[in-house]
Amino acid sequence: MFEFLNPRFRHIRARHNIPYQQPEVQGTVPVTSIVIPCTGADFVEEATLSALFASRFAPAAQEIVIVSDQPAEAFGQLPEKTRVVTLDVPMREENYRYKQIYRSRLIKIQAPLYAETEGILMIDSDLNLLQMPEINVLDNHLYSSFRQGKMAAKLMGAPEEKRPAYYRHTIRPFLQDHANSAFLVATRATWKRLCPLWLAMFKDTWEMLDDSQPPTDQLPLAALLDLLDFKTVNLGDWVNWPVSKKIGGAAATIPKEVVGAHGGFPLAEWQKYLQSPDTPLTFKGQDYTRKVRYLTDAEKLK
Repeated sequence: MFEFLNPRFRHIRARHNIPYQQPEVQGTVPVTSIVIPCTGADFVEEATLSALFASRFAPAAQEIVIVSDQPAEAFGQLPEKTRVVTLDVPMREENYRYKQIYRSRLIKIQAPLYAETEGILMIDSDLNLLQMPEINVLDNHLYSSFRQGKMAAKLMGAPEEKRPAYYRHTIRPFLQDHANSAFLVATRATWKRLCPLWLAMFKDTWEMLDDSQPPTDQLPLAALLDLLDFKTVNLGDWVNWPVSKKIGGAAATIPKEVVGAHGGFPLAEWQKYLQSPDTPLTFKGQDYTRKVRYLTDAEKLK
């Protein structure tokens, strides 16, 4: 209620959700690497499609890097400038309900470290770039889109002794808006600082919390941004435009302003876009994505 009297709160709030339009957060390092994490054979097709879109519509990028637990040959013929990095990451114990989701987060958090240029954009494998991201970044800044929802809500159902103590005095997990990790841009130096600590905090968080919910990378990310005192910059909704939420369930065209189209199933509809961006597309509604993305391992087998 009286957070505005807390100097720490005021400090973090002033460094959080800053519009990219403000000149002081616009740097000189452009996006030159596009990184696409992909875990599991069932997501190879969408990662390959994402790489194709990046190659077609973001031609100024110098490289496209798929970071996966799958071998390079599983992806077949890939677009020019695309390479695959295969990581060997551990699985959770056999009775853990979200082993693949947990594994996918381990790969995602490490993925930017395998890019070779200075300006690195990491996108989820179900996000397709429809134009080149014209974003210039600074060190110690993280550029993203923002979503509504307190990340600290993920902790609320756990008993006090199971909640990692480092969340107690953080600010960003308790704010209503949070940086969405489906589209993240930072300099190479920033990623090198962020990723190792993000990985450690993710592991610790989800070793302590039970498996009653899917493990999210965004909860530890929110706390870590406080710890590192990074500025978080809001690129706006067009970089991470939720296709199923916006036009799912009815034939419609994708607005020309969209930079990154997130989701959109079935994938076959995207082939129509590749033929003509003006073609009306029919995607499933917004409930579908959550239904198929956050299944337990047992539900995936049904």
